[in-house]
Amino acid sequence: MAKKMTRFILFLCITSALLTACSNAVNSNNNSAGTGSSGNKATAANEVDPANPAFSAYKEPVTIHTVTSEYSSAKYPKGDDITNNVWTRRYKEKFNVEVVTDWVSDEYDTKLNLAISSNDLPDVFRVNASQLQQLIEADMVMDLSEVFDTYASERLKGYMEADPDSSESGKKDGKLYGIPQLHWGLIDQPDFVWIRNDWKEELGIEDPKSVDDIKNIALKFMEKHGGYGIAVDQTLDYLNLLAVAWNAHPDMWIEDGSGKLVYGSVQPEMKDALAEWAEWYKQGIIDPEFPIKDFSAMNADVVAGKVGVQPYFQWWGYNPGVDTVSNLGKDAIFYPYAIPSVDGGEAKQSIFFANGNYTVVKKGFKHPEAVFKLLNDYAYIVDEGVGKESKETLSALLDNDIAHVVGAFRVLNPNSDYEQFEAVTATLQSKDISDLTTAGMLQKYNNSVKFMTDATPGAVGDFLQQGAPKSAYGLAKQTLDNQNYIKTALWGATPEALASYGTTLDDILTEGFTKIIMGNENIDYFDTVIKNWQTAGGDAATEAVNEAYGK
Repeated sequence: MAKKMTRFILFLCITSALLTACSNAVNSNNNSAGTGSSGNKATAANEVDPANPAFSAYKEPVTIHTVTSEYSSAKYPKGDDITNNVWTRRYKEKFNVEVVTDWVSDEYDTKLNLAISSNDLPDVFRVNASQLQQLIEADMVMDLSEVFDTYASERLKGYMEADPDSSESGKKDGKLYGIPQLHWGLIDQPDFVWIRNDWKEELGIEDPKSVDDIKNIALKFMEKHGGYGIAVDQTLDYLNLLAVAWNAHPDMWIEDGSGKLVYGSVQPEMKDALAEWAEWYKQGIIDPEFPIKDFSAMNADVVAGKVGVQPYFQWWGYNPGVDTVSNLGKDAIFYPYAIPSVDGGEAKQSIFFANGNYTVVKKGFKHPEAVFKLLNDYAYIVDEGVGKESKETLSALLDNDIAHVVGAFRVLNPNSDYEQFEAVTATLQSKDISDLTTAGMLQKYNNSVKFMTDATPGAVGDFLQQGAPKSAYGLAKQTLDNQNYIKTALWGATPEALASYGTTLDDILTEGFTKIIMGNENIDYFDTVIKNWQTAGGDAATEAVNEAYGK
């Protein structure tokens, strides 16, 4: 039931090489101090410039023990690795803080859960929403409220103010236990129907304004070029992106007419969408082999030129866009179009909780303020570094996915991609790059120009996201500016009673909906599927969600 968050993480992994802005025993002497406030008083005398606590260095060395996950996409200079790199050296040189990584694992959550259960925690570490709640209830992490007020930079505080929902999700009873690592912005979330441009222009087809237009475009492509009409896969995740056309919001918890929270996938509007998709399948529009195709196989058909319409996220240009242009040429580029509503106009988009991780501090750690110094510095480099730091410094800190290796000391600007898009768009008109104030802005601008001038396949992702006349962010900005969206009611940790079902409940829906689409069952089978879902735990999960959110 957290599918979109998972897909967003997939996007981060896919674009990680293209920066978008990118011992377990703890020293008992370091961890023996009391509360955060007493820690503040004790450490102020150790700071070189107490008048500027957000960025001041320590006179005496401070050591922070942490843990982290593998980042296979990061490329290190010779001799460096995830535990010893340009960031860890910067912490030492700028703040006199030595970050010691006790362990690195590609099974991070599993190993961290074991550490939590055995109370064998590092000083500072990254957790997910469920782990945060577990640690708060066990009284194992520090209340950072006072430390945040004193040591968070104005920029870092601004990040939290920009996304108060995520900021509040790190608190309990008004106390701040987890610093949300946030996200690059809600502008990343609206979805689109992507249409192959050379086929569209060849047939003189106008931009789609209705659901029937999408269907007819697919049929015309099939008639002219063969194959099938719309690319989707066995998960139904991509086909489900079109469900908003029928005012259905699968995978999302929403309020019903009575104020109760219900699961969007089991609402009557979903039945309307399935009825239409079953007709599309009969006509050969939906890939007849979709039940046996995974994500890679779905995209392989796009790259091979077998299909010209694909419901997809804003990052189509990165995958399968790069391979599509490489294989079929620049004219085979797909452009995004807003998903229309069956009621007319643009459909309301689904906005999901985007904050996946939090930075926490083990209760009793002597120097919680040091964490904020490192978070402040990360925000400074990513959002202010251009023009203030040398190109060599920024390149070393940000290129080759190095900015992702800082683990617990990373926080993102939730307005980043929105601001980035505005700056890149303005610069494409003015050609004055002085307004590009972050490394991410420069990259997006340069790659947009590179694709427009040289049709470089590797630049098509940034071009379609930001620089194209029909760009994904251009459409997404309209959605946000017009507030044409619905936000999930599940804004924070998934209730344990819901999480305990894993994928079981969604698997019931996917299997049943697939049977309806393929015509193995008629549309009324929808009611049977929903009853099966309710009996298998759907009703209990719904009750748990409502209880957790006071409904």
